[in-house]
Amino acid sequence: MSKASQFEPGSRMAWREIVLCLGILIMSSVMAIGQLTTGTITGTVTDQTGAAVPGATVTLKNTDTGITRSAQTRENGKYEALSLPTGNYEISASLSGFRTVVHTGIGLAVGQNAVVDFALQVGEVSQSVTVTGETAQVETTTATVSNLVDEKRVTDLPLNGRDLTQLSFLQPGVIKSPAGAGAFSGLGDKLSVAGSRGNQNIYLLDGVSNSDLSGNAQSASGQLAGAETIKEFQIITNNYSAEYRSQAGAIVSAVTKSGTNNFHGSAYEFLRNDKLDAAKWEENKGGGKSPFRRNQFGGSLGGPIIKDKTFFFASYEGLRQSQGVNTQARVPDLNARNGILPGVAAITVSEVVKPYLNLYPVPGVGNRIVSEPGRRADGTVLLAAIAKVPTNDDFGLGRIDHNFSSGKLGTISGT
Repeated sequence: MSKASQFEPGSRMAWREIVLCLGILIMSSVMAIGQLTTGTITGTVTDQTGAAVPGATVTLKNTDTGITRSAQTRENGKYEALSLPTGNYEISASLSGFRTVVHTGIGLAVGQNAVVDFALQVGEVSQSVTVTGETAQVETTTATVSNLVDEKRVTDLPLNGRDLTQLSFLQPGVIKSPAGAGAFSGLGDKLSVAGSRGNQNIYLLDGVSNSDLSGNAQSASGQLAGAETIKEFQIITNNYSAEYRSQAGAIVSAVTKSGTNNFHGSAYEFLRNDKLDAAKWEENKGGGKSPFRRNQFGGSLGGPIIKDKTFFFASYEGLRQSQGVNTQARVPDLNARNGILPGVAAITVSEVVKPYLNLYPVPGVGNRIVSEPGRRADGTVLLAAIAKVPTNDDFGLGRIDHNFSSGKLGTISGT
């Protein structure tokens, strides 16, 4: 076989090159997603005089899953652990001739660069000093302006309709965007960040774009996935780093929950009904309350498949809503549908047209004719009615995390 023919379409060499290119693209996308859904822990190891300690071993253990990573300090005493899964960590630094120092209760959030420093004292490695406490909340390693809505606030704060978007309004510079932003405005609340438009934000779910054409989160209700699925989310408002594509608004990056070494689950049911509501003042004149039924239900389950190795998490969230909306419409009256118009000779209405005229609501049937004193008769009437607007939304997540022997964590998820 000649050298040129090795690269002909359909040859073994051509397919090998294609597979290699696809592999590089997939790995590049996985690495990029990892940067958007993980955190970093850095720090400096010094001795009791403040001098840098090179060659020290820093061990980072995720106390939720038991997954362990390690790093070595460089000549300047600094260490760095990249692409760490979010969660709680126990971090230790050790070196022969020094006591082991352990930091516990270190929480790592999505996109966070936590700084954990160590000061080693002379002694036996078997001796240890335990320091309990959280990392500083002030970001000192990057110019990015961001705010974190952590797992505690997602779980503890009350939410009307279990809409996590409401927690965004607690952050500085974030307000609710005015409604009626155009035909493609979508449903749900939009975020206006630092004066930007509500459709100029980017929504990410586990590092993957979750924005629809209206610039909102993808769901029938225009909301983020609910509190059963989302662990925490970060709102980046300025000075985005290179891994985010450019947009005038904010970056809303959410990460989903994952399994741990302990089985955990939840179930919920929320029901709202107009039987429990008072009528709005504008509805009293119209003859009663608008019908309203809202049923939210779902649950989650997570745990280990192989302890310290493989974990699973699954969740489901459902929404069934039927809401009455007061509306007005001008429609042909019964005479006009039969070709009888004021001041005009009778018109023969084609049998082809009649089915389309009958699509209009019949005046007085399930609606109310609005009185218009002084208006010239033209064959139409103004109707007031309550239109039912249904919203059905289903969201499900399945996720498996596996800890490879090399210390790398692989995740497969589907929504």
